[in-house]
Amino acid sequence: MASGSRAPKWKLDAVYGGYESEEYRRDRADLVKIARALNKKLNDTASKKKSPEKWLTLLLKKINMAHALYLNLESYIYCCYATDTRDEKTLAELNSLEEDVLQLKDADVSFRNELDGLRKQLPRLYKESKTAKRFRFYLNEQLQLQSRQMSLPEENLAADLSRAGGDAWGRLQETVSSNLSVPWKGKETKTVVELRSLAMHKDRAIRRKAYEKELDAWKSMEIPLAAALNGVKGFAVILDERRHYESSLDHAAFLSRVSPKTLDALIGVMEKNLPVFRKYLKAKAKLLGVKRCAFYDLFAPVGATEKEWSFGDARKFIVEQFNSFSIELGDFAESAFKQGWIDAKPREGKVGGAFCTFMPLVGESRILANFDGSFDSVATLAHELGHGYHGSVMRDLPALHQDYPMTLAETASIFCETIVFNRALESAENDGERIGVLELSLQGATAVIVDILSRFKFEKAVFERRKTGELSPAEFSDLMIQAQVDTYGDGLDKSRLHRYMWAVKGHYYSADLSFYNYPYAFGQLLGLALYANYTEAPQGFPNRYKRLLQLTGQATANEVTREAGFDIESAEFWQSGIDVIAKHVSEFGKLVTSAAG
Repeated sequence: MASGSRAPKWKLDAVYGGYESEEYRRDRADLVKIARALNKKLNDTASKKKSPEKWLTLLLKKINMAHALYLNLESYIYCCYATDTRDEKTLAELNSLEEDVLQLKDADVSFRNELDGLRKQLPRLYKESKTAKRFRFYLNEQLQLQSRQMSLPEENLAADLSRAGGDAWGRLQETVSSNLSVPWKGKETKTVVELRSLAMHKDRAIRRKAYEKELDAWKSMEIPLAAALNGVKGFAVILDERRHYESSLDHAAFLSRVSPKTLDALIGVMEKNLPVFRKYLKAKAKLLGVKRCAFYDLFAPVGATEKEWSFGDARKFIVEQFNSFSIELGDFAESAFKQGWIDAKPREGKVGGAFCTFMPLVGESRILANFDGSFDSVATLAHELGHGYHGSVMRDLPALHQDYPMTLAETASIFCETIVFNRALESAENDGERIGVLELSLQGATAVIVDILSRFKFEKAVFERRKTGELSPAEFSDLMIQAQVDTYGDGLDKSRLHRYMWAVKGHYYSADLSFYNYPYAFGQLLGLALYANYTEAPQGFPNRYKRLLQLTGQATANEVTREAGFDIESAEFWQSGIDVIAKHVSEFGKLVTSAAG
């Protein structure tokens, strides 16, 4: 559409001037050089015995620099890949980087083993060494990883095989999903990314046509995608068992830095409150004039928010709302727009969805979106800019303290999205507009709570089945339908669900990060709780909020949220976030009834 065509492409020259640029080649060489030096120093046991403090300080400095180099390079290459998945030069660079980084992975494993030998001396080093004290959380986490890791040769083999195993399967899904297209009308074709965008079209016939075309498209690729998903999950199952995790979910919870009690409380509250969201879906069906919503009605526009946003209007609105929270946040957003950090133009070969990635060496983020002129696209930009702001407040920290878990990664993004939604709700001029804004907010909440829970249930079931053998495309689809029935219940037409959502979501295809789903629900409810805290006590909150974000790479999720005064192992905490949504559902239902009457 017109607004999408005016959306910008990002600028990457400030990061690197291309693969042949002096800066890029230097950083590639430095990564290899530092990784080799690390492995050499790790074999120098004499210096470790002579002065554990100096040995540890030097190693931490090199590890920090190596990780900063790798993250900068990997983010840059992935940005190039995400906007053109067919570019052979980029694929070659990506594969080459993965080969170079094997030495760094070797060093990480060796460092944990050597650190284990200092376990008894660490309490003293934490008192006497400023460096050890500063990186205490990182060091303790490395010791926990050491207790789980395999032998050095096995870990080296796993890292080497991942390039041709789990990672390759993930790239296959990205390549297929970013290039898959089907006939639409006459000679016109549409990619699956474009078809999914039509889920927000006001014409139900077009939504249904796009949905049916999309299902046909995924069906045409179900065999290779099922092979990819089997490969990824099989890879994860084997490694998690070898590393003595009780399950892949146990591994995911560790990486998320949440306690099992926290995860149980979160999932339990989500399941308990499914009727709240089904009530909303029934009200939406009434508004649409249908007996029950189909899957393709989930993102149907209602109310008075059907206007098409230009990218310029979206920019102005977001900056204004961010400024209302803090000038620092508003200035950050304006700078991101002005400096060309955002790639928002949809096009063939570009991956779907949206993401934000941080480049530690330049202290900048890059944001990918597929802007289509809807308010949902505006909210997505606000969401991803929240991620970017999170990176900006951490840019002066060591790279090792910029590594935060998925659970806390969604905090800033959900918070920024909430700022935009709440402002739109406050400025609604009539019931029709208020219905539209409320519905968009509830759309997002339903996606993050109900759909995320369906994805969680699906992935859990897949892991159980994958332990004993591979699954067929039909089995994946049946598990997905069952997960959607269990969560959406009578809120959706059971004959119009999305059996190929397992093919759509690239998150399932990450061999290194299973259960890339519940952290979104964690972030949604934590973001709502933080925003409620802000509205109750706004004085000084932006600085407290900034401090909380800076802690996310230096503490567990439980410790970070405790700083904000929350007990995330309590079901009551998660229920407080749901209660905010429930109030919106209640108001939405009343407005719909009034409009229908």
